[in-house]
Amino acid sequence: MYERIYTDKKRLSGFKIRFLKRPQMVRKMSSNDLPALFKGIWSRAKQLSSLELLTPTLVEQWAIEKKIENPVTHKTKAGAFFEIPCIQLTVNGETGCFPKISATDDPQWLLRRQANEARAQLWDKMEWFLPLWVSNGSLWKIEADVKNCNRERAIELFDYHTSTIYNLAFQAVCITQILPSAPSLKEIVPLAREAYLAFYSGYRAASIAALIPAIEGSLTKIVPEALKEATIHEKVDGVIDRVVGYMARIHFNRHWAPAEFCAVEYLFAADERVFVLETFRRWLKNYFFCKTDNYNGATWLNRHMFAHATTSSWQDASNFSRLVVALATLAAVESWCSESSSVSVFFPEMNNDSKLLWQQAQFQAEMQMKSKLIEQAQYQKQGRLVPEMPTDDGVLLRKAVLTEDCMEELVRPLRNAGWSVHVEEADPKALYQRVTGTSGEKTFKAALLFSCGTANDVYQMLAKDCNAILYRGAPYHQESYARGINVHVGPVLGWQPPISTDTKAS
Repeated sequence: MYERIYTDKKRLSGFKIRFLKRPQMVRKMSSNDLPALFKGIWSRAKQLSSLELLTPTLVEQWAIEKKIENPVTHKTKAGAFFEIPCIQLTVNGETGCFPKISATDDPQWLLRRQANEARAQLWDKMEWFLPLWVSNGSLWKIEADVKNCNRERAIELFDYHTSTIYNLAFQAVCITQILPSAPSLKEIVPLAREAYLAFYSGYRAASIAALIPAIEGSLTKIVPEALKEATIHEKVDGVIDRVVGYMARIHFNRHWAPAEFCAVEYLFAADERVFVLETFRRWLKNYFFCKTDNYNGATWLNRHMFAHATTSSWQDASNFSRLVVALATLAAVESWCSESSSVSVFFPEMNNDSKLLWQQAQFQAEMQMKSKLIEQAQYQKQGRLVPEMPTDDGVLLRKAVLTEDCMEELVRPLRNAGWSVHVEEADPKALYQRVTGTSGEKTFKAALLFSCGTANDVYQMLAKDCNAILYRGAPYHQESYARGINVHVGPVLGWQPPISTDTKAS
C-alpha cells in the first residue's frame, strides 16, 4: 500500500511516493478458487518420492503457505466400493481428497483391474454387459457357467439363465415403472407395451423390430446440444463419460479428487457402477452400433443389420428381453446424467400397473397356445406343418404335442401289454419320436410321427429298425407318403400293441 503526496506544481514538477506498512492479511478463497488450490497441493504431493509420505501436517503446511486460514486436515479412507487411504483438506466447507497411493501402480488396484477386465471379457462373450437389478448370486452363477465355453455356447447358457430372470414380470416392471421415469423414453412407452403384448401373442419379429430404433432415439435425446450431429459412437461416449463423471463425485462423497482418480480407467476397477457403465458402453459400441462389416457376434442384435436388412438373424426371440433391459438401463443412465437418480439401482416392487400388464401378457400367451393348436390341427388335416415364422419354427410346440401323445397313445398301451418301455427324445425337428419295448429277450420298436403327411424318406429311415410306424391324427394320402414300406403303418389312435411274452406266460 502506498500514498501519493503531490507538491505545489510551481515549485516541483514531480511527486514522491511514501510507502505505508500494511498488516499481513490471510487469503479469503471463494469456492471457485478451491479446485485450483487442491490441484496445486496435489501437484506438490506427486513430487514426493512416495505418496505414502503425504501427511495431514504436510497438507496443512502447504495450505497455510497459500494463505489459507484455519485449514482442517485429517487422515481417512475414501471410495464407495474400493476404499483407499487419503488425506482430506477442508476449506470454507469444501473438501479435497489427496490419495496416498498411485492411480496406476497400486498393487491392490492392479489386481482388481485384472479381475474386472477378465470379468468384462466374460460378459463380452455373452454379448452383453454387467446388468443392473440382478443378484450377485445369479451373476456369479452365469459367469461360472460361461467361463470355459465358446461364444455360441455362452450365449445359449446366458439365454437359459436369464429366461428365469428377465421373465414376463421383470419385463412388465421395466416397461411400466422404469421407462416412464426417463424423459427420452416416455414417448415410446405405449409402443413398448404394445410390443410386449404382441411378442407374447406370437408376433415376435415385429416386436423386436419396433424396439431396436428406440435405443438410438433415446441416446440422441440424452446428449447435449453440441453432440446432436455427432456420430452415434461419439454420442455413446458423451453420455457415458458424463455419467462416469457423476459417479466419480459420488464415489468420493462429492469431494474434490484428482482427475486421474475420477477417470474411467481408474474407476473401472474401483466402482461397480462404473464397471456396469463401461461394459454397457462396450456393448453399445462393439455390438449394437457396430458397423456391419466389423460385427463378430452371435446374437445379431445390431442396429445396422436390422436397418439395412443384411440378415434376418436379429429376429431371434431372446433379443426381445435384451432390448427391454437395454432400454431400462438407458433410463437409469439418463437419470444419472441429470443427477436426478429417479431410477434406483434396486429393482422396484411390482405395482398395479405392472401387474395388470403382466396379466395381459399371460392371457395373450394362453390364447396364443390355443391358437397354435388350432392352426396345427388345420394344417395337419392337409398333411402339412404350420409354416415357420422368423422367430418360431414350431419345433417347441410340435415337440410338446408329440411327446404328450407319445406317452398317452403309444407308451401307455405298450406298458399295459407288458412291455418295459424306453422312450427316446423327439428328433431335432420334432417330426417323430421312437420307443423301444423289451420283454425278456424280445424287443418291439415303434415310432410315432407328428403327422401322416411326413416325407417318404423319413418313413424309409424308420422302417429299417421299427416294427410299426404310427402317426398322430387321421390318414392323409398314407399310400403315397408311406409307399414302399413293409412294416405296419397306421394311426396311433386305437392301435393295439402285441402282447409281450411275459404277459402270455402269466
